[in-house]
Amino acid sequence: MTDNQQLDEFGLIAELLAPLADNEAAEKLSDDAARVSVPDGQELVISADVLVAGVHFPENADGGLVAKRTIACNMSDLAAKGAKPHGCLLMLGVAPHWDSGWLADFVDAFGDSLKTYEMQLWGGDTVRATQGFAGLTVHGLVPHGEMLTRSGAQDGDDVYVTGTIGDAFLDLLRGGAAYADPQPPLAFGQALRGLANATIDVSDGLMADLDHLCVASGGVMEISAEHVPLSEAGKVHGDIKAMVSGGDDLQIAFTAAPQKAEALVKLAATLDIKLTRIGKFSSSPRKQALLLAADGTEIILERRGFRHF
Repeated sequence: MTDNQQLDEFGLIAELLAPLADNEAAEKLSDDAARVSVPDGQELVISADVLVAGVHFPENADGGLVAKRTIACNMSDLAAKGAKPHGCLLMLGVAPHWDSGWLADFVDAFGDSLKTYEMQLWGGDTVRATQGFAGLTVHGLVPHGEMLTRSGAQDGDDVYVTGTIGDAFLDLLRGGAAYADPQPPLAFGQALRGLANATIDVSDGLMADLDHLCVASGGVMEISAEHVPLSEAGKVHGDIKAMVSGGDDLQIAFTAAPQKAEALVKLAATLDIKLTRIGKFSSSPRKQALLLAADGTEIILERRGFRHF
């Protein structure tokens, strides 16, 4: 088969996806359902994300980029819940121009990511679509009662974020690994159980996602613009408003009691994670994150982050 030819649904499943599937749970994708056991003392954490061509990735994106971003966006959700990846269901809407070469690149990158995250493919669905899309329903594991949530921030908590902010936004403009091959801090997220009070993954934009924490936890955050961690490229770009609203960072923002600061610094050093304290959370009816300049005045944002519709 040449690269410009199309695989049909059963060819795609049998030739490309079945070799990736977990045999015990998914019967090598020969059935239309999977059976999965949950270890004693563990709970399932379930999340889903769908990425659509022309909305969440460029129309002309190659299969490898789409696969890596599809898995990474979902791993980011699990990281913010303190969950360890367990298995997933893949939903793939095959666009007219996604030929066998494109699909082979997708599956190669998808398989590599499954190995990286030690996650099983259990099944899913494939359809023909006029607008290509790829989505996952991911299942992670946490010890019973230990899932991290958005709603646990406490009055006086420090606000932290991992990594740097805005690089994916810049890389989408110029091409680069922060967008094409993001690496959510999964191990760090799992280690935050017992340290963080409220967590969220930074995917729609730092300020938009911090707003979600404020709403869920019932308070306001004062975020120091000068403390938001930027890469050298981000500093050169210089537009802090764009950096904190650009999205796709796939980092973790969280709150923790000031007494946890030393433990958090040690944890970040152990796992080689850049960790920055960027502000403070206080109980308040305002329920919003405020971006403050060095003189304490609020920086007004016309756009706080990505909106899906």
